[in-house]
Amino acid sequence: MKRIFLSLILTAATLPWATAVLAQQDPSEAPATRPVNPVSASQKLIFVPDSLKPYDFNKDDERWCWRHSAQTQNIVYFWEKPFGDNPQNPPSLEGKPMKFDLGNLQTQVERFYRFFRDTLKFSLPGSICDQYKMMVMVNYSLEGTAYGGTYDDFIGALWVTPNRIQDQKLNCLAHELGHSFQLQIMADKTGEAWGGSGFFEMTSQWMLWRVNPDWLTDEKFHFDAFRQLTHKGYLHLDNIYHSPYVIEWWAEKHGLESIAQLYREGKVGEDPVVTYKRKYKMSQKQFNDEMFDCYRHLVDFDFNYARKETRPYACTFDTKMLKQKNGYLRPDTASVPENYGFNAIKLEIPKAGKKVTVDFRALDAEGKAFKASKDKMARTIGYRYGLVGVTADTDECIYGQMGDAMNGKVSFQAPKSQLLKALYLVVMGAPSNHSLDPSSRRFPYEVRVK
Repeated sequence: MKRIFLSLILTAATLPWATAVLAQQDPSEAPATRPVNPVSASQKLIFVPDSLKPYDFNKDDERWCWRHSAQTQNIVYFWEKPFGDNPQNPPSLEGKPMKFDLGNLQTQVERFYRFFRDTLKFSLPGSICDQYKMMVMVNYSLEGTAYGGTYDDFIGALWVTPNRIQDQKLNCLAHELGHSFQLQIMADKTGEAWGGSGFFEMTSQWMLWRVNPDWLTDEKFHFDAFRQLTHKGYLHLDNIYHSPYVIEWWAEKHGLESIAQLYREGKVGEDPVVTYKRKYKMSQKQFNDEMFDCYRHLVDFDFNYARKETRPYACTFDTKMLKQKNGYLRPDTASVPENYGFNAIKLEIPKAGKKVTVDFRALDAEGKAFKASKDKMARTIGYRYGLVGVTADTDECIYGQMGDAMNGKVSFQAPKSQLLKALYLVVMGAPSNHSLDPSSRRFPYEVRVK
């Protein structure tokens, strides 16, 4: 495979549309010229992938050319020929505006790049992107799709259309650049990253959230969907765009850079849970305990990050329960937790000093009291459950004891000197062994509140 490497060694005096110095070049290829944006630091190289080699970048009438490109220190941007010289004033397409703010695009994507590289450590010293610029390709289309990945399994790239980059925050670009960095790990041969996974989408949403703490508000439809799907098994495809919260929990426990390291250590044939347990030498019991701890913190967004921005969404979870003839409450059949899925049940707020007790009973698949079974799958069923109170004046969480018995009780003592604004019962499906299928098991139960 032939590859062209174009030098970007520039000086502040270099004029736009100047001719480039060719640092490395396949002898069969003609020299190229390109536009430049002078920057203060030494420039990286541009990689020309196989799919772009048919274009003569020196010719201004080509689909992709140097004239219709721009650069920052770490990224090169190309826009298609129909945009013309000024992407802020291109011709419309089918009556739709095709303009985008190139300056804002450069500023924001460069900011995302530096955070993903320097803080989250998705690329380490020695990465290919130390020498070559990642690439942003803007297509003149109304398709509305955006993709992040790599060119030729070599350098991070992403492909977008104007209607995905016309907002000032560029949330879409943060998400897609996240994919570029995830796949750069495989391009750099520093890890297998499971060979690809729905976890990539969860992680890109987390990376977006980390550069924009207002993500929940900007894309509230994701949170609204997640509130209806908390019972789904962890890593279930229905939730991969909605739920970066476990990743945030892991990052707060182990450091922001730990997520990229998880990618580097993830092996083909594993999923992120298997890798996480192996990396931190956790038993299945310990993993269940930790997942439950995450979810009971989540009901009030009791995380270190984005505390202020998440207040409108704190204490808004509420799994609807159905009252039974025996006085117990059960979740609707459609809301029964799967592997590591959870229900967050909002209870009546107790008076100051009052003790609340919950009787918990595991059920079998037929809705009857669970009994010891010879069935192999039934023997893997387990639970975690407990109460969480949230104070009205200080927005502080009070965590009650965690229960794990198939038939058990948990209690919560309301504080005498502080009023509560919410009291939750959180119930999680806690399998005794891990399955690569998030929906392989369901965990029915019933509770009585006293």
